[in-house]
Amino acid sequence: MSVNDKKTILVVDDSPTVRRLVELVLTQNGYEVVSAEDGEQGLELAKQHLPSVVLVDFVMPKMNGHMFCKMLREDASLKDIPVILISSKSEVVGHAFEASFGIVHYFTKPFEPEDLVAKIKEVIAEAKGELPAADAAEVEKGDSTASQEATGTGAIQSSEDIDKLLDSLNDRFDKVVRRYFQKDFPVLMKNVMSDTLKETGLIKHQTLILSGDLTRMGLPELLTFCANTRQSGRLSIFSNDTFAEIFIDNGKFVFATASQKGKHRFLTDLICQDNRFSCDTLTLQRVVEEARQSNIPIGRALVEKELISEDDLMYYLLQHAQDALNTAINTHSGNFFLEKDDLPFNLEDIQFRVPMYQVLLEGVRNRFLRNEFTKDDLIVSRLPLCAEASQESLLTEEEQNITLLLDGVSTLKEVCDASTLDEETTRKCCQILYQAGLVSIR
Repeated sequence: MSVNDKKTILVVDDSPTVRRLVELVLTQNGYEVVSAEDGEQGLELAKQHLPSVVLVDFVMPKMNGHMFCKMLREDASLKDIPVILISSKSEVVGHAFEASFGIVHYFTKPFEPEDLVAKIKEVIAEAKGELPAADAAEVEKGDSTASQEATGTGAIQSSEDIDKLLDSLNDRFDKVVRRYFQKDFPVLMKNVMSDTLKETGLIKHQTLILSGDLTRMGLPELLTFCANTRQSGRLSIFSNDTFAEIFIDNGKFVFATASQKGKHRFLTDLICQDNRFSCDTLTLQRVVEEARQSNIPIGRALVEKELISEDDLMYYLLQHAQDALNTAINTHSGNFFLEKDDLPFNLEDIQFRVPMYQVLLEGVRNRFLRNEFTKDDLIVSRLPLCAEASQESLLTEEEQNITLLLDGVSTLKEVCDASTLDEETTRKCCQILYQAGLVSIR
């Protein structure tokens, strides 16, 4: 059966945040949206709804994007449905899907909403056999010429007036859509009230713990809050150029992923840099491909093939997660959503649970000096965790020296005067300790 005429879009992605963001964007543009959290559910919904377009993620539980597309193309009733791949993976994955399954396009997370909407319109038009805009313009021009010959100048004038009216309407529509994504949409995302978020459908109120604007509450402070209140769940971060997810278990750091336009780093990249694989590149590629087809984590497959030890895998997973967290921490504007959520299946075998201050210490050391730490009357006090971090040898020598000056209640000016370090370094160390959750300020 060919693609139906309904403008129904199927979104298949294991991230509830991504699904809701796409749902919001597309429903605001007049599409009917159904969504699935894995490939198996996606296939069932595809059979039920026969969507105009399928948006599918690459990495998903139960059935990954590769298997989903394979089974979609093998089903006679579904094989003609256009597919758009949405993934945080590199363009190489997109090209591979294009070659194997005829994927019409792919987007790398994060993507621009207007780009996605435009591509869906293009894909639907192509699937219906409609002419591209340029060809349609030529046909319209030819029809106008024929009309001129048959009816004279008055008909030409009428046709031109209609064209101008349509162009004007299109321009106004574009301005409305542009205004929505540039102004109204960010305002919607920044609204921290649960009722408003529930009305928009962006966040399921049953799972929402906290949401807000990163310009009002920085990510280090937010993660410190999660640690102190022993939160568990998924923290999603959206900005103009970054999409990140941080997984937390009982206040401790489990894992993080981050995607920026044009920047992608994979677990295997880290291991290859250290020459830790006991195999050649071809063997490694074969193991990675087998893992994807079997829908098991690549790291687990590497251990099972004895290409890397379990301890080494945990080491590189933590390093990979730390890199992603560092990327997220350097996002100074945008929005965050903390939701109750179970760990994805591919993270369930991660053995470590890291104290939040440990990953924050490394992450915040390269952040800019905040305005708060230029105020001389700021009261800086050491917290109990500071001693724990010191005993674990997690502090630099400069940070260690500063902590020795915080036994009593001291102003930032008093700390700077008592320190043997220069003033800028002293203020920077106080900022690092605060953003890692090791000192308090007031």
